[in-house]
Amino acid sequence: MPVQYWLKAVGHARGPLPEAWLIDERAPTRLTRTGFPRRPRMGPGDRLVLYASVWKRVFGIVEVVSEPTQDNGSARWPWAVRIEPLVVVPHLENAPPIEAMGVAARSMSQQSHIRITERQYTLAVEAIGSVAA
Repeated sequence: MPVQYWLKAVGHARGPLPEAWLIDERAPTRLTRTGFPRRPRMGPGDRLVLYASVWKRVFGIVEVVSEPTQDNGSARWPWAVRIEPLVVVPHLENAPPIEAMGVAARSMSQQSHIRITERQYTLAVEAIGSVAA
């Protein structure tokens, strides 16, 4: 199956990511798994662009490394995939705005993830890569 590209929201209005999200001890698995409210249609090899919802910035590129599984420990996010980080921006103030990848912030309103084009993914990689550590 060909690689699919996704924009994945992380954080929400009542629980935004901290500016220095990478050293946030409250979320030790943030770079190894990500959750969903329902079963996502993605699998190993797919690429996710991580989007900090409240900040309206893209801050990471990760690869999906597992099929979706149910995680009964989370009522809000009962589905998850394991991920492997490819490139990240450690401080959200340095991360590029979502518009740098040709997507309007309103596209993610009330969405945990949306499918994006290969071109939008490439723009995200370039924007994040230009500021990543």
